[in-house]
Amino acid sequence: MKQLFIQLNAVIILLLAISFHCMGADTYTLKYNLEKGKTYKQHSNTEMNIKMNAMGQDMEMNMVMSFDMNYNVTDKTGDGYELQMSYRRIKISMTSPTAYTLDSDSTENASDKNNAELLKSLVDIPIDVQMTEQGKVTSVKGVDKLMEKINNVSNPQFKQMFSQQFSESTIQQMVEQFSSFLPDKPVAVNDSWNVDNTLNANGVDIINKMTLTLKQVSDNVAAIDLTGTLATPEGGATLKIQGMDANVSANGTQAGTIQLNAKSGWVVRMEITQKYLQNIEVMGQSMPQQINSKTTVTGE
Repeated sequence: MKQLFIQLNAVIILLLAISFHCMGADTYTLKYNLEKGKTYKQHSNTEMNIKMNAMGQDMEMNMVMSFDMNYNVTDKTGDGYELQMSYRRIKISMTSPTAYTLDSDSTENASDKNNAELLKSLVDIPIDVQMTEQGKVTSVKGVDKLMEKINNVSNPQFKQMFSQQFSESTIQQMVEQFSSFLPDKPVAVNDSWNVDNTLNANGVDIINKMTLTLKQVSDNVAAIDLTGTLATPEGGATLKIQGMDANVSANGTQAGTIQLNAKSGWVVRMEITQKYLQNIEVMGQSMPQQINSKTTVTGE
C-alpha cells in the first residue's frame, strides 16, 4: 500500500509539473513597434502565370512585378503610425504573349521608353499612410500625385494597367497584404488566429481569409505559417474591359511562411503562393483562367 501511495504521489507531482509548465508558456505580443524618424525598406517580387481559354483558343501569360519601397516613420500616434511611403524602383515585365520590360532604373534599355520614363517619374513621390499597430491601413493620401503622371499615358491599355496598379485602394491593399496579419492579443508558440481582408487583383476585389500560426520565436525572429482561401464576393465582381462590363468570379487557396522581427514587427521575409480559378464573362462569352502566383517580400 505504501508503495502504491508513493507511485500515486509521483504521478500527481508529474501532472502538476506539466500543468504549471503549460500555464507558464511564453507568450508574445506581435505588433508594430517602429522608431519615429527611421526609414524601413521593403522589396516585393510577384511572379504570376495565367492560363486561359478565350473563344476556344488557349493562351498563357507570364508577368513579374517588382517594387522597392521606403517607409519613413514621420510620427507615432496613440494606436499606430504615420508613414511616408515612396517607391525606390518599379519593374514590370511580361514574357508572353507579348514580351516587354519596363524598369524605372533602366529607361534606356526598356521595351517602351515612354512608359519606363513614366515609372521613373513615380519614384520618390511621397504617399502618406496611416497604419495601426496591427498593420491595418486606415488612410492613404497623396496618390493623386501619381495619377497626374499616369493621366499623361497615351496607350489606353497601359494607362488602365497603371491606374489600377497605383490607385489608392490598390496601394492600401498592397501595404496591408504585407503587414495586416498580426494578432490582436498575445500568442504562444502553436497558437493560431484568423485575419480577413480584401485584396485587389487587376481591378477585381478578392476576399482574403487567412489562418496564421506562430511556429517559433528564435533570435528575435518570429516564424509564422499561413494558410487560407481567396474568393470574389458572392455574385462575383464587375470589371471594365475596354469599356465593357465583365463579371468576374474566382476562388482558390493560399499558403506561405512569414518571418518578422519580433521586436519591431517588420517583415524580414515572406513567401506566399496563391492558386485560384477565375472566370470572366463578357458579352455572353466565358473566359476561364487558372492563375498561380508567388510573392516574396524581404525587409530591412
